[in-house]
Amino acid sequence: MDEVDQHSQALFELMPKDPPEWAHHDMTFGQLRLLFVLGQSGPVSIGQLANKLGVTDATASELIDRVERRGLVVRSHRADDRRVVDCKLSDEGVRLLAQIQGTRQQAMRRVLGLLTADELADFDRLLQIMVERLSAAIQSSVSTEGGTRVNSELPPSSAARGAGEGRA
Repeated sequence: MDEVDQHSQALFELMPKDPPEWAHHDMTFGQLRLLFVLGQSGPVSIGQLANKLGVTDATASELIDRVERRGLVVRSHRADDRRVVDCKLSDEGVRLLAQIQGTRQQAMRRVLGLLTADELADFDRLLQIMVERLSAAIQSSVSTEGGTRVNSELPPSSAARGAGEGRA
């Protein structure tokens, strides 16, 4: 495991250090996380958002206030229940999220592009093994604890498929 850490650190140090274009938004980790949750969930109420983020309604509302002021999120009252306020990404928020994801994908493609087809197939096979074992471990802990599995919002096979299809 120490060698894996060393190799990961060496790879990280070789990656470009220039801040990506989207970094000028100067957002906190919590605000970025909020954007990713909204990007995956679509319009959600403040209560649902708080639940997904694992924070109080007040904290979620405060996060929404901050990103709404930047024009990245919009709120709207539900037509069927005016007491409920839904939050969703604005067009600018969608663009920013796409830009962030594109930067991450470009970096992974650059790194994975260094591998031969056989090496990439081996890498994909190892990713699949990790996904299967992690999924089995989660299922095992759910069945022994009798609890509910936390939704990672990532289908078990998508990580391995993405590497094999040239996506990161």
